Amino acid sequence: MKYNSRPKILIVDDERLNISIVAEILSPEYDLLVATNGEKVLQIVSLDPKPDLILLDIVMPGMNGFEVAKQLKEAPETLQIPIIFLTAKHDNESIVQGFGLGAVDFVTKPFQKEELIARIKNTLQIYNLKNALNRALEKSQQYAKTVENQMALIDKNIIMSSTDLEGKITEVSEAFCKISGYKKEYLIGKNHRIVRHPDMKPPLFVKLWDTITHGDTWHGELKNRSKHGLYYWLDTMIYPIVDDFGNRTGYTAISHNITNKKRVEELSVTDQLTQLHNRMFMENSFRAEIKRSKRYGYTFTVIMLDIDHFKEVNDTFGHDIGDSVLIEIAKTLSANIRETDILGRWGGEEFLIICPHTTDAEAAIVAEKIRDTIEAHSFHIVDRKTCSFGIAMFDLQEDDYKEVMKRSDEALYRAKKNGRNCVINYHQSNF
Repeated sequence: MKYNSRPKILIVDDERLNISIVAEILSPEYDLLVATNGEKVLQIVSLDPKPDLILLDIVMPGMNGFEVAKQLKEAPETLQIPIIFLTAKHDNESIVQGFGLGAVDFVTKPFQKEELIARIKNTLQIYNLKNALNRALEKSQQYAKTVENQMALIDKNIIMSSTDLEGKITEVSEAFCKISGYKKEYLIGKNHRIVRHPDMKPPLFVKLWDTITHGDTWHGELKNRSKHGLYYWLDTMIYPIVDDFGNRTGYTAISHNITNKKRVEELSVTDQLTQLHNRMFMENSFRAEIKRSKRYGYTFTVIMLDIDHFKEVNDTFGHDIGDSVLIEIAKTLSANIRETDILGRWGGEEFLIICPHTTDAEAAIVAEKIRDTIEAHSFHIVDRKTCSFGIAMFDLQEDDYKEVMKRSDEALYRAKKNGRNCVINYHQSNF
């Protein structure tokens, strides 16, 4: 953003009518550049001065908007230019892909004039303030004073809080009060844990405090809980406050609300019926667990389970009752796995549990506990159901999860062949 000049916005759309509509709305306040294809965009941004913001369509001939965004975010000289996708595409997959490529917002066509103006102003203001804060950070000890001087300007727009060395709140912005639901007078003197969401694990905060108490800046994503019990996600930067003698006196956190982005991400990895992780998430978890296992030399075990005679439920009682059984099974599994286990719906009536740092014998104990609980559970209308379990341990010599899944599937098949409602450990059976 250039000071003392009108912001420059690049409008990218292959339909000149769309460009004219947007230009008519924005021309009173902004200098405008236009491009009708991706190649023209790259040509414009190669010149100085560069645009302060890009409004980017997705569907264009030749290079589409996603490809343009990818190239812009890969180039250091254009990395910091904020991109808002202005498009008729509004499906979850497109939104997730857009945010994944570095977009800061998504405006769907047709749009309201007031909404477009508000989103553009908010984006420019946030990035202007972020740039100012980054410049201040480069001046080291002057950073805290710069933030304090700007407090009056950013109070309404930036989610900001300050604490003493023990984490007790000493100052909050109006934006912080709005998103948290608490009044400023109530927050002052309270520990910052008042907004901590129980989903956030203790190790994250151990690392956070270790970072800031050593005088460094911490940056990460935090899930918080408002006064009314609602959750919200923040992209947060926390840095030490120092006095004129270089002594730390407290900490300041500056945050950006990313709740909508996180909700879209959650939708993309959540099974909509059971609310468990979906297959895509589990496959990604497999890859991450394999990397950890190979790096640290420990193994993990997979538990595959299948609801016995589930087809009979659908055939006898209907698919709505079948769905209710799946939901009850999911809740039972969630309540009986360990905190470190990773649970998901693999497909149909099959569920998968990844047990990190666990031997097959230890996983068998977990599986037996779950099997007993499900067998004793009374399901709505259906009454009693059971599950069969197959267990297999990952081999550190393997490079992907397909072999361990194959072994767990073979163990599950053996469990069904042996009369169902039992746990079979691949490594303790004759295959």
